[in-house]
Amino acid sequence: MSISAPISVCVTFHGVAATREACADLVAIQIVAFPQTGMMILPGVADLMEQAIKEGAEVVGGLDPIGIDRDPRGQLDAIFAIAERHGCEIDIHLHDLGEMGAITIEMIAERTAALGLNSKVSISHAFCLGDIDEARLDGLIALLLDNDIAIATCGAGHYPIPPIQKLRAAGVRMFAGSDGVRDAWGPLNNGDMLERAYQLAWHGDTRDDPGIETMLELATFGGAQAMGAADYGLEVGCRADLVLVEAETPAEAVCYHPPRRLVMAGGRVVVENGRSLLDSI
Repeated sequence: MSISAPISVCVTFHGVAATREACADLVAIQIVAFPQTGMMILPGVADLMEQAIKEGAEVVGGLDPIGIDRDPRGQLDAIFAIAERHGCEIDIHLHDLGEMGAITIEMIAERTAALGLNSKVSISHAFCLGDIDEARLDGLIALLLDNDIAIATCGAGHYPIPPIQKLRAAGVRMFAGSDGVRDAWGPLNNGDMLERAYQLAWHGDTRDDPGIETMLELATFGGAQAMGAADYGLEVGCRADLVLVEAETPAEAVCYHPPRRLVMAGGRVVVENGRSLLDSI
């Protein structure tokens, strides 16, 4: 049985777009047109996603081209065609394990190379990278590097996670995300990236300070780089987006869960000692 999807961008998209505009000076928001319940198995979804791109979404997404759609060529061809037509970035959520996921990465890399979309494609989760043998992994790492495909991980749950230290040592671009904020998928997700770095270190069995600092870098600079954030960092002239905690080292800031004393967005103090100051700004 097929299900028809309406060819119109729903009110929720426009609501998110309005929020992005209203909060532009407080938070950087990118909108991804994402086929949450499949793309090829639901007629009209590809058109709906392209319409969202036309109306302001910056990224076109994909979801398990084999495991969900059972049509990897159809889904990936549609996604990459949209990206080629509109010059947008691509983010494909890949949960498929083992060889199923590995083949999908090969197909993504093939299309990235064919369309010259180096540095514009990311793969989120990529559980398969932690679920294959070393020789197979080395081959996929080479493809990721050749096509500058980034890997995102949330590091939580019972699935294997990509071997972060090996990928980083090879030069693969990586970043971390919370994969939602206290929703049905992850009720422990809260959007706090220091906590996310802690979870990455825990799940990845990271036992030294340099490794923990790598997890923090994924949750901060890695994400900013993937989003193309300008003027990000702690140098003079940067935007002054920062969270202030009491800790002697970056690893201590991750491990000890210190209170967030102060939060700044664009140089403005928006939270102090756990209290929002937005009403007074």
